Amino acid sequence: MNNIKRPMINDALRLLRLYLGLSQKELASELEISQSMISEIEHGHKTVSMELLERYSLKLDVRMSKLLFFAEELEGEPIRTKGKLIIANRVLQLLEALAPRELSDAS
Repeated sequence: MNNIKRPMINDALRLLRLYLGLSQKELASELEISQSMISEIEHGHKTVSMELLERYSLKLDVRMSKLLFFAEELEGEPIRTKGKLIIANRVLQLLEALAPRELSDAS
C-alpha cells in the first residue's frame, strides 16, 4: 500500500470542485483537459502546473493565492468525510471576506 501523502493543493482543488457542485467531467470541459487528468490530479498521481492552476483560477473565478492558501489550511490530515466539506465552505467564505477588494480602473 502506498503511504505517500498527496499534495494539499490536490485536495484543495478536489474540494473546490465538490463545493461548486461540478463533476470531474464538467470541470474537465471547463478547463479544456481530460476527465482522467482531473482524476489523476485529485488522487495525487499528477502534479498541478502553474499554468493549470491559472486555468482553475480563471475558469472558477478564484484567485490563485486563495487556492494556495486554502491548500495550506488543509495541511494535516486528508479530507475523508462529508462534514469536512462544511468546514471547507467556511474557509472559502472566510478567504473571500478577507480578500482585498479590487479597485475599478479610474482611467
